[in-house]
Amino acid sequence: MLQPGERVVVGVSGGADSMALLHVLWELRRDFRLSLVVAHLDHGLRLEGQAERSFVRKASVQLGIPFISRKVDVREKQKEQRLTLQEAAREVRYSFLLEAAKIHQATKIALGHTADDQAESIIMRLLRGSGTRGLGGIPPVRGEVFIRPLIESWREEVERFLKERKVAFLTDPSNRSLHFLRNRIRHELLPILQQYNPRLRQMLVQMAEIFRAEEDFWQNLLKEKFPALVRSQKKISVTLDIPSLIAQPLPLRLRSLRYATKKILGHLRRVGLSHILAINHLLDSPEPNKSLQLPQGLCLTKAYQALTFAQSREEILPFAVSVAGPGCWEIPEIGREMRFEILTSHPRVRPKSSSWVALLDFDKVAFPLTIRSFRPGDRLQPLGMEGEKKVKDLFIDCKIPATQRKKIPLLFKNGQLLWIAGLRLDQRVRLQPETQKVLRVELI
Repeated sequence: MLQPGERVVVGVSGGADSMALLHVLWELRRDFRLSLVVAHLDHGLRLEGQAERSFVRKASVQLGIPFISRKVDVREKQKEQRLTLQEAAREVRYSFLLEAAKIHQATKIALGHTADDQAESIIMRLLRGSGTRGLGGIPPVRGEVFIRPLIESWREEVERFLKERKVAFLTDPSNRSLHFLRNRIRHELLPILQQYNPRLRQMLVQMAEIFRAEEDFWQNLLKEKFPALVRSQKKISVTLDIPSLIAQPLPLRLRSLRYATKKILGHLRRVGLSHILAINHLLDSPEPNKSLQLPQGLCLTKAYQALTFAQSREEILPFAVSVAGPGCWEIPEIGREMRFEILTSHPRVRPKSSSWVALLDFDKVAFPLTIRSFRPGDRLQPLGMEGEKKVKDLFIDCKIPATQRKKIPLLFKNGQLLWIAGLRLDQRVRLQPETQKVLRVELI
């Protein structure tokens, strides 16, 4: 990971992992002749951001290490680029770290991921149906720039290291919140699975190492085989030869389809195994001419034994998200989230002026709920009206362009439409004097 004499930007949030990383590198600085720079990013999501920045800055000053920080509005980035909150935060964080490295002429960027993070990530990806690439987990080294020196150290080792050296660190209260999938895996699922295999975490980390080695093999083979599959390649499109694709073994064929997808999009965000299998199904379809629309505006066109990958200007994708209970639920297709909160103080509840907030009678809309995109035939009884009205007619009345209608989330209980986000609430779930519990819903 490190060569003597390198300058390293250390990403420090103030939490246990990043503070341990900082002190590990500080103790190794003479052995490796390292120059260190501390980089801290405030995502603008929490009130504690300013206090965390001050804490990290003080720690840097005490160690005599240069300090660079920035505050960024991640939610604004999320809305601008139609990303999930986690995607936006990750993009902003990596962009900042790369810029910090450029400013300080650093050759490496160190991050504080641990073996526990590795095990949790593998379970998350397993639940999402990842292939061997995803199950390879978090790479210890990425792009010859990003390094993770603690990736083989367990959280209890990190905490023992900090305790022995009396190093202070901050605790993020959100790490205990079960609203986040990673926390539910950490605090609920992993303890249950470890009852079946106490060494589960260690086995997951070993499994990731094997998958990374296998994926390296496949990637090298793919680089060798892919050029022979290409009929033509332009800046905005790639055309592959269908007979040549079909002749490939299925694992190589699927990887070739994903490789072409990444060439066009520049990434594979929101493109999962189901999408790659859909492209493969398009290859096998008896129809000679057909098209397919996938996330991020990726358009596939099959014609004359050729398959063309291109990015269309407009993306309109159907979506459906099951909501099991309170918390934040992502809608990746539109880069938004919907937050659900149960309130018990009905007499003091006052609706906010924002059209993105709805207050519903919880006794009439108990979980589970569904967030989905508009479908022809959807109907609602608008607040204050006696009869139902077609959602399409409401869109027309509100002058919502046809290209935007499938991007507006609709909230359902079974088959009943409860709320058209930003537009109308259903009359039947409105708050009434006898309402005991209130469901507050906000589109973020």
